This record gives sequence, C-alpha cells and structure tokens, in this order.
Amino acid sequence: MRRRKLDSIGDITNAVIRRADPKKRRYAARVALVWEQIAGPEVARHTVAASVREGEFVVSVDSAAWAHQLDLMKDRYLAGIRSEIGEGVVKTMRFTVSKGVAQSRKIEAEAALVSEFYEAETSPSIPLSESERSQAEYIAGAVKDERLREAALRVMIKDLEWKKGVRADSEPHAPSDGATGDNSSV
Repeated sequence: MRRRKLDSIGDITNAVIRRADPKKRRYAARVALVWEQIAGPEVARHTVAASVREGEFVVSVDSAAWAHQLDLMKDRYLAGIRSEIGEGVVKTMRFTVSKGVAQSRKIEAEAALVSEFYEAETSPSIPLSESERSQAEYIAGAVKDERLREAALRVMIKDLEWKKGVRADSEPHAPSDGATGDNSSV
C-alpha cells in the first residue's frame, strides 16, 4: 500500500493564491498600510502610496523637495516594507510629485473640520421647571391643530432643555468649598 503525502490547508491555500495572483497584486493594499506605519505621521501627511507594479512601489509626494528627501532615505523604507510584508513583493521604490496629494490632504482637512463642526453636543439637557414648562405650553397653545401643537411642544421643550444645559455649562461654576458668590443666579 502506497502512502500519500498530506498537505496542510495553509500550503494548499498559498498554492491556490500564488496561481490566482502570480504578479502579487494582493499585496498592494498591505504595502499602502505598511507605508503609513513605516513613514510616520509627518511623512504620511505629504505622501500617498500610489501603486505596486511588477515589484516597484510608487509613492506620490506633494512637492519636489519631499520627493528628493525621501529618495535619499528609500533604502531604509524598503528595508522596513520588506521586513513587514516579505522580500519578494517590493524590489524598488520611486517617489513622484503629484498635485493630487496636496488636494487630497486639503479635502481630508476640510472633511475633518466639517465633522468637528457637526460633532454631537456634550452639554447635557436640563429639565424645565414647572413655570418654564407652563410658558412653553401657553406658546404652543396658539397652534390650532392638536397633533401639530403636541409636536411643536415636544420640539420646543427639547430645544429649551438643551439650551438650558448649554447655558449651565458655559457659566462659571460655584466654588468647590460650598461657598456661594454674590453673582449667584435665581
């Protein structure tokens, strides 16, 4: 009886992947992620990992000065990429100047500002007093349609509670020793 050699699932998977992707294009995304880690935040702000083709890793840079500086350090970067991904994926590296890098960084900065602007409020809402609630109900009473009046009242109460919380957060806090100042509000 002849014995067959059993292959591990890992060996079989690697063989299938090698046959399906002989040019190793599957590593392009990994190289881009590794580039940001190896380059560091300062260099990453001025660069974008563009592509990996036939062993050449192309990095787009926002200025000729940065391209020149990075070209002087490419051996260090290549060594870092190879240690993270493997020897056979990236053989050479090229830095190319692209206006697209500066534009994409500008778009990212603007998106961050918009996101920061629309960030959720951290001020807690403070419930209305009975008097404040009565005033809101009186104002909402001017609306003839009952369903619309109830909706307007809910919105008005929610808004007033939020504004009350924001106002409380922006006012100076009382001293921690329990003493009250002359400018306490009623």
